Amino acid sequence: MSGELETAALASGGGWLKWKREHADIPPGTPCANCQTPLAGPHCHECGQLAEDFHKSVWKLTVEAVESLLHLDGRLFTTLPNLIRRPGKLTRDYMEGKRASQVAPFRMFLVILLIAFFVGHAAMKAGENKHESSDGGHDAPASVGAAPTFKYNGRVVTPGSEAMAEFEREVMADPDLSEAEKRTQIAAARGDWASFSRNLAADVTQQAQANAAEAPRMEDGDDAEKLRDFKKWIETRQAAIKDDPERFALILEIWAHRVAILALPVSALMLTLLFAFNRRFYVFDHVIFSMHSLSFQLLLLIVTMALSVLTPLAWWLLWLAPVHLFVHMKGAYQRSVFGTLARMFVLFTLTTITFSLLALLWLYLGFNEMAGH
Repeated sequence: MSGELETAALASGGGWLKWKREHADIPPGTPCANCQTPLAGPHCHECGQLAEDFHKSVWKLTVEAVESLLHLDGRLFTTLPNLIRRPGKLTRDYMEGKRASQVAPFRMFLVILLIAFFVGHAAMKAGENKHESSDGGHDAPASVGAAPTFKYNGRVVTPGSEAMAEFEREVMADPDLSEAEKRTQIAAARGDWASFSRNLAADVTQQAQANAAEAPRMEDGDDAEKLRDFKKWIETRQAAIKDDPERFALILEIWAHRVAILALPVSALMLTLLFAFNRRFYVFDHVIFSMHSLSFQLLLLIVTMALSVLTPLAWWLLWLAPVHLFVHMKGAYQRSVFGTLARMFVLFTLTTITFSLLALLWLYLGFNEMAGH
């Protein structure tokens, strides 16, 4: 259904491979096929076209493919350590033009984002298998994934734990929540995304019906027709989700891929606002900082998700995210400790608001697409 992100990231991943020809396929002095300029090397010095004969045997193509895969770009092994240990210097160097020794930031961001989705999907499958094994293979929900581990009343909540049971009891006893909202929260805590999808649809429908009941009665006309169309829009998608909750979960995953790419321009925009009165930095600088910062956060998330299959304590690693952001921002923008902390606080507030809106957009897009068959 969607392969845009995967295609872009895999295409960018090819840039991590070093494949430099020591000689051209076409002898020097031969006229360039594009501009007829006599060739002096692997590329035409006039138009830049590769001096290569594309009429090759299968054997030669295979040899060249293997050669390209076995020669990793050494820049990868210098960029990643600097991204982890000295992120401020990495970004400053790129801003100042020292780029030959670095992997292109956007390429790195795209590939790491793709790996994060792969690892997240694998972690969900591993969590599903672990849950089924702990239940003896009986009565395990069909779409249980790796439940999000979180703290509740000072205790780490994991599936099947006493803290989870306490959490579920208090959710069910909350008088401010509807039945659908209670089931939705419990399903999300358990990682049962199929039940989450069904309950979410029921909750949306219940809210829409309640709003319609509270609205003043309208005479037949344009307003009444719009209300009927809206109710039909809700009911159609609710029925589709009840019939195929697994498809809804898949659609949400696909739209998560698409919406995730918006994190980059949103982050750059927020940094532009934070440094709006500082003329030392331009939008380009903020984009580079955002790509480096998001790349590290994704790497940290990858490690955390992979280790969470073994122990829920791995989620404590996420506390490294604000520490790294502080070191990165202070080094890249060369601000004081107080100035960096103040900007981090504003950035945290803006991020909370913005990504809450993105989450609502994600749910709406997934819910809306359920109408298609």
